[in-house]
Amino acid sequence: MNRTGRQEDWDRLCALSAQWDAALAGRLLHRAVAGEGWVRLLVAGDDRLSLLLVNRPGCRLGLLESGRLPEPIHAALKPRKDHPLGSLLSDCTLTACRVLADDRVVVLQLTGPDGKPLALMQQQYGARGNLALVGTGDRLLWAQHRPPTDRLTHLPRRSDLANPLAEVPDPDGDESAPDMLALHLADDLERRLGGGLRRRLQSAQRLADNLARDLAVADRGEEFRRKAEALAAHLHELVSGQDKLDVPDLRHGTPLHIDLDPALSASANLSRWFKRAGKAEKGREVIRIRLLDAETERDEAAALQREVDACAGEPLAKLAALQDLAQRHPDLLPDRSRRPGRGRSPYGPEQPARRFRRYLIDDRWEVWVGRDNRENDELTHRASHTRDIWLHAQGVSGSHVILRTEGKPDQVPRGVLARAASLAALHSKARHAGLVPVIWTERRYVRKPRKAAPGLAVCLRENSLMVEPGIADGVVTN
Repeated sequence: MNRTGRQEDWDRLCALSAQWDAALAGRLLHRAVAGEGWVRLLVAGDDRLSLLLVNRPGCRLGLLESGRLPEPIHAALKPRKDHPLGSLLSDCTLTACRVLADDRVVVLQLTGPDGKPLALMQQQYGARGNLALVGTGDRLLWAQHRPPTDRLTHLPRRSDLANPLAEVPDPDGDESAPDMLALHLADDLERRLGGGLRRRLQSAQRLADNLARDLAVADRGEEFRRKAEALAAHLHELVSGQDKLDVPDLRHGTPLHIDLDPALSASANLSRWFKRAGKAEKGREVIRIRLLDAETERDEAAALQREVDACAGEPLAKLAALQDLAQRHPDLLPDRSRRPGRGRSPYGPEQPARRFRRYLIDDRWEVWVGRDNRENDELTHRASHTRDIWLHAQGVSGSHVILRTEGKPDQVPRGVLARAASLAALHSKARHAGLVPVIWTERRYVRKPRKAAPGLAVCLRENSLMVEPGIADGVVTN
């Protein structure tokens, strides 16, 4: 392999796995705990070693620690009591830590209490990353996300693995991992706190604005009553269909203009004005108190936002400060554990994996290609992210193609998009044409019609490229 960013990533994983292998090989797992986007393997022994594998959006790493995790990190990683890895890894022995020879995937080789081999694999690089547990017979026992290829669904053979001890004789430890994780957790908590405060501030401001308008109307209660009294004194002068009345104020003699509803009778108009006066007079004090409450709520939210903005310093200190604020104001954070389906992986024991065709552009941009209608359906409507780019040859049948963007489609270079379009043209009925029109759009604009057959999709908005079918320079099978 050439010396590329991909190669450097692979070397780094070899260094890490060598460090982990030296510390953990042959050790019995005391227990395994896991939560949303992470798993921690706690090893039996007086040294209290543990290996934390994290795969969260914006943070993928492994952390070898002795003893308890730093308190802010420990508090932020909430374990799930019913996580399947807890029972699947119970009483296993960690036999070796390796890296796939041809991919950036760390492999933790384990032996179960029944003597059968297992492999816990972490993909730290790529558009999404993943964690997966595979057993004998290439059974996918659990995966954080549905693996798009068979890379994480086969129990690695000896020939599939590199020997990090031989290939990286003097690896460097990843000393920045705790700070990277703390910074990620702090940024995530700050974002969620900021979202809660923003919603609270906007709600309080809207309420204050509405109440201020209501108070302005309520302050006219006395004016409405003077109009009602004047209308009562001149009620005999009204004629059917009259829409206004100009009379002097009975109290001050000043002119009064009274609007009338021509569809109502004279007595109904009089009743209407007295009701307006009574409602304004009675509601004024209530509105005033509610307005004060809304303004207080708004000012408190603004003060809390300033407090969040003031949380700074080293990552662990910033995380601790934000956690303290969140503990004092738990209402700012929604209870994510109560959200339907939250934390439940649909890819548990016995769940089969879909194996999409996969390409890599410029050692960075991953492209998935469906092989048939069912894979096209899976690829487009379930496996891909809404901000990925979806491509398809225009006007002909062909594969659905997904260009992975890590949630940033605007950062995809035009040349990368064109090469992905060439792949879409290649995997279509127009593969033998000189130039093929290919439509592309963000996946969020692709819909499946109700009761449609697998593989059918409709674009709500689309763009088009003219490309030559084929595998362009810089594109490799992954």
